[in-house]
Order: sequence, then C-alpha cells, then structure tokens
Amino acid sequence: MERRGGNNVTFADLLARNYKDQAVFFLNAYWTDVGTDAEKVWVRHAKFVELDLQKGAEGSDLDEFNAHRFLETFDETKTVIGLREILSEHGIDRKKRMSMIEYLLVKFGKHVQDLLSRPQEIAGGAGASAHAPSEDLLKAQAALQAVRAEIDKIEREKAQLEAAAQGTGVKAMQAKNQLSQLLNRDPTDLNRALLTAEAAVRKLGGVGPPGLVWWLGRELQEMKKYKPQSKGGVPRN
Repeated sequence: MERRGGNNVTFADLLARNYKDQAVFFLNAYWTDVGTDAEKVWVRHAKFVELDLQKGAEGSDLDEFNAHRFLETFDETKTVIGLREILSEHGIDRKKRMSMIEYLLVKFGKHVQDLLSRPQEIAGGAGASAHAPSEDLLKAQAALQAVRAEIDKIEREKAQLEAAAQGTGVKAMQAKNQLSQLLNRDPTDLNRALLTAEAAVRKLGGVGPPGLVWWLGRELQEMKKYKPQSKGGVPRN
C-alpha cells in the first residue's frame, strides 16, 4: 500500500487531481520557499491547460510529446531519457506522462515524501478547524465560481452567435447584430458577480492556506480583465 503523508494524501491522489489543485497543493506546502515564484507557477499552469487538448483545465498530466513541448516553451528542454532520470531521482517512476506536481517537484528540487508531509491545514479564521476551510474561504471560492459561471455563459452565447453568423440570409445577419451587441454591452450580471467576489476575497485578509489564498486573488485579477472577444468579422465600438 502506498504511504500516506501527514495530510492523509498519497502521491497517487495528487496525480489524479487537476492542474490547479496540484499547483495549489504544492504552493501551500512550500510557500515559504517558493511563494516569490508563485507567478511562474501560475504561468506554467496555464501552459499545461493550453497543451492538454482533451481535458484542458480538468486534465491532470501531459503525454510525452506535449510534456516536451511544455519544457521547450520555458527553455527547460530535456531528452526523454533525461526527463525520466530527473523524475526518478525525485522518487517518481511514471514513464511517458508528466503532471503539474511532478514538474514542480523537479523544477524546485523537492521530494515526494517531503511534499506529502507538509501541512495543508487552514491557518486561523473564524469557524476554521484543523482540516476544514473557514466560512470566509468557502464564500470566496463560491463567489469566484459564480464569476466563472457568468463568463462561461457569455462565452457559450458568443460561440452560438458566431456559428449562426457564418451563414447567409436574414438569420445570419440577425446573429451578427446580436453578436455585436453582446461584445459591446455592459455585462451587468458579470460586474455584479465580480464585485461580490472582490469583497469576499478581500474579507479573507490573507487568512488561509497561503498558496490557495494567493491563487484566489490571482484568479480574481485575471477575471477582472475579461472582455468577450470576437474571432473576427464583428467590430467592437
């Protein structure tokens, strides 16, 4: 049976998590050491998601080909044998796949068992217990999920209108007009959700697992930049 760390988590558990959860787990464990490099972790997470054409953000690892594309992007190219040797040195033996957590262990020179022994507990906060998130943390996460839901809603509507606008005739012209209106209208529901999320994240005051708290703030920062963009052919005012 695979050994479990102090968080009652096995490495297999981590490998099954999506890219974000792997990155957050790592940042929580090593915030004192790598907190100043959190933005680099964020950028690399985005690249994992981009290269995972099948599962995207819900993926957990890249195949060998895309793992090397990833490494090439950041000038960290390794041969297949070299990458396997590096992973093996860190107690990892999973040929032909590379997860976010494996990459981070290699990049920052950490070891599996040490990672699993690091605390992930919630630090302080009203209503927090040793292993349960505080009410404020749950509210912040829910508020950000609401923002994401609004963005996804806009993107779905945009995709439908773009598809309809590719045709000819009256319906296509109507779709083009509706798409133009969508791209230029004031997103009231999204703005309201953003204000709620911003207040919820601010209320956290940095209390909680440091990697997760940082990640929530970084997600909010990115969401505030969101503007629906046309793939072409429909001007914005």
